[in-house]
Amino acid sequence: MHYNQQRQLIMVVNRIDRSFKVIATGDIYGDKSLPTEVYDSKLDRWSLHQLMPAVNLCSSKMAYCDSRLYLEALSPLGLMMYRLDTGYWEHIPAKFPRSLLDGYLVAGTQKRLFLAGRIGLYSTFQSMRIWELDHAKITWVEISRMPPKHFRALLRLSAERFECFGQDNLICFTSWNQGKGLLYDVDKKVWSWIAGCALQSYNCQGDHAFHIRESFSYLLTTVALGIKTLLCLA
Repeated sequence: MHYNQQRQLIMVVNRIDRSFKVIATGDIYGDKSLPTEVYDSKLDRWSLHQLMPAVNLCSSKMAYCDSRLYLEALSPLGLMMYRLDTGYWEHIPAKFPRSLLDGYLVAGTQKRLFLAGRIGLYSTFQSMRIWELDHAKITWVEISRMPPKHFRALLRLSAERFECFGQDNLICFTSWNQGKGLLYDVDKKVWSWIAGCALQSYNCQGDHAFHIRESFSYLLTTVALGIKTLLCLA
């Protein structure tokens, strides 16, 4: 990497040829915008690409889908999309749902991009919903709502933080104080609880939350690969 500054990094893997690329998105440093850089494991080198437009991003809110990297932007409001095949940035003016408190971008299969988030007015009347981006109309379309009993079990406090990640149209929710995950199957439209992995107790809540997320991520990947295997054998 040519610039030793704080960058937003994401790795994308090509399972067919077992190669990977690391995308270092630009950031604002002083009055100079840093260029987007891409590392290609096949070429074993970094390449420079277009400067990312000066926007206010949600650093943790990103997803990679169909050779495109999507990031949530606060200003201008919407999504910033980076096309890996062309190396260019584009702003998508998809307005977020009203009363959205927090949310995560989740990549699905076949170019599907989801937004999973909590909506509500301050600490009252909260609920968790899932939207899908309509690429033609550039709008978020609601596809599911978390059942109220599951929402209350997932988040015991209205201000409690939650995590969300996905794999192959499976979206998993978990919270900092929850030892299990809530899984939503987009294709089957089914909500179900999945048990967490056996973990040791950690004194640091941050470390505990990290291991919880990593465990669920591994479990979710295993479930997705298992489903793929069953479909191939059928």
